[in-house]
Amino acid sequence: MDLKQNIIRTAYKLFAEKGYEKTTVSEIIESVGSSKGGFYHHFKSKDEVLEAITINYIKDLVRYYEKMQEKNVESTIESLNNVFITINKCKASKIEEWPEIGKIYSFKGNNTILRKMAEEFEIVTTQLYKKLIIQGNEEGIFNVKYPEYLAGLWTRELIRIYGIIPQIIMSKDEQKYVEFTELLEFSEELINGALGFDTNKIKIKEEALSYVKYCRDQLSKQDN
Repeated sequence: MDLKQNIIRTAYKLFAEKGYEKTTVSEIIESVGSSKGGFYHHFKSKDEVLEAITINYIKDLVRYYEKMQEKNVESTIESLNNVFITINKCKASKIEEWPEIGKIYSFKGNNTILRKMAEEFEIVTTQLYKKLIIQGNEEGIFNVKYPEYLAGLWTRELIRIYGIIPQIIMSKDEQKYVEFTELLEFSEELINGALGFDTNKIKIKEEALSYVKYCRDQLSKQDN
């Protein structure tokens, strides 16, 4: 492992143990066994290390997207549905790290890095949706006039859904669950309508609720 990746991995562990704010650059350098020059050759500050950790999450997602596209699927519609499924799989694969991730990103002023993560997610996911929508246009499955705008809208709907999901996973409030289900139904009808479908060929509600159930089950096992 090269020094840069070693710094990132070590900083991740320290941020998870002590919290981002309480971890110093000196502690990272000491734990890595590097020199100050070695650290500052790759990073100007621990802020940049945290950004690198964040970018690594997005790179993981991109790898999941790439594997998804390598698989033989029956249709473009199936591929479009697989995007949401793939994101859920990527997120679920890190469920054991959720307490650590929560601690890493729980600090005053975290809105900047969280916004960066959302922006990077939006870029890579919108690009994939746009590619598949154009593919569907070429195949005559639908006739979307503005693929990029629809792809962006679709991605932002997912960002909104993922922003609510943690509350739904942890809450036993039935009313919140009902309202969340209504949001999923709205998003599903919105996207299917934009694609020109009379029926919901794009599945958002089913996959989102399945993901919530899986996460609840896994967290319950961890508690036991």
